[in-house]
Amino acid sequence: MQVGLDFGTTNSSVAVYDGQHLRLIPIDPINANPYILRSTLFISRDGVPYIGREAINRFTEGNVGREIDYAWTYIGDAEVTLADVGTVVQALYVTVDANAPGRLFQSLKSSLRDRAFSETNVFGTRYTLEALIAVVLRMIRERVEAYLGRPVTSMVIGRPVHYALDIEADRLAFERMQAACVAADLPDVTFLEEPTAAALSYARGIQGTERRVLVFDFGGGTLDVTIMLLDQQGNRVFLATDGVPVGGDLLDQRLMMGRLLPHFGAGATLGPRRLPFPTHVFEHLAEWQTIVDLTQPRYLAIIEEGIALSDKPREMRALRSLVRQNYGLPLYEKVEAAKVHLSEQAKTVLRMQMGEIDFEEQIPRWDFERLIGPDVRAVERCIDRALNAAGLQPSDIDVVLRTGGSSRIPRFVRMLTEKFGATRLQEMDVFTGVASGLAIAAWERTHG
Repeated sequence: MQVGLDFGTTNSSVAVYDGQHLRLIPIDPINANPYILRSTLFISRDGVPYIGREAINRFTEGNVGREIDYAWTYIGDAEVTLADVGTVVQALYVTVDANAPGRLFQSLKSSLRDRAFSETNVFGTRYTLEALIAVVLRMIRERVEAYLGRPVTSMVIGRPVHYALDIEADRLAFERMQAACVAADLPDVTFLEEPTAAALSYARGIQGTERRVLVFDFGGGTLDVTIMLLDQQGNRVFLATDGVPVGGDLLDQRLMMGRLLPHFGAGATLGPRRLPFPTHVFEHLAEWQTIVDLTQPRYLAIIEEGIALSDKPREMRALRSLVRQNYGLPLYEKVEAAKVHLSEQAKTVLRMQMGEIDFEEQIPRWDFERLIGPDVRAVERCIDRALNAAGLQPSDIDVVLRTGGSSRIPRFVRMLTEKFGATRLQEMDVFTGVASGLAIAAWERTHG
């Protein structure tokens, strides 16, 4: 059985195609939409992995609201050579969260391009990034085979046009993804650019008219563009591809850092001399995963000083609660929900009342659009590069296909409308269109 796997930064999906019928596989039965699996991994203290909605649920049940309890833990000995003393054996200790029930990983795909993330210690077991991704891939394959009742014999997996703008980082990311597939023991794997897969899904039902199609694939981690020519028989010629590492996760970050930091003490001053509170502390709020960095004793001491001496003790207590009681994930889920609401309405209210966090922030769409202005321009430059590479003008494009959750954001829809005209825009299934195209590619690879 040949399958197509869209392993996304935020969501993943799987489809199969038999030459006539496309079928999505319910790889997350407990999710509200079982055909979409959140690309999350939770590893419990006893080493049991969970993925998707169950991963988030287990993390939330065991961590959110639980105060982190640090303890000194012996990790081994090291030989240290000192002048005038010689070589001595030094015991090594680190502070660890003594009661953590598990670790949650999100957006692992985005870390592929990050050379600094090579491995991590999960309750005494070291995992490389490739090994973590391999756990997710292996479990997805097992769920597919259990549902289909037969083994998967080959897979076509989606990849962004560019994992990173830097050539070396892009190469590294792809090599690591390949290594993860090997570690997961996936059978006969090939890769296909995600917007190309979306184009295949669209082309399946289009015959009789020659069309130039631009696929605008805007997901959680990247924006990818593909331009192709469909002839009257439905044959495809790919004219250009391009991409930038701009996605939904980055837009969440813009909203968080642009609107919510004052609720956690940004702008506070310390003591009678009104010294500024260290701004580098707030840099760790840019992603929910890095908020945990602030649980290190040296940062907690800075936060406690802010509570005692700053002119914003209430907000500093909110920061302490955010950090010590693991409210980072719920906060970012609210940020993501606010972003989605702003695609449907002109303003939204982001409220959070957890622990000592208690705020309400009204966010108008126009201000969100201001915050993401640089990203809109980067995306438009990406489209222009693809058009130039294809030797085309915007007026030469007959259809613009939007796929990926971020493709629904009104500012980007407006940019596409201004460039191509509203009548040329079409929306595919934003979460599963790529998986469908990958399934078609998997079938054609064997039968084409």
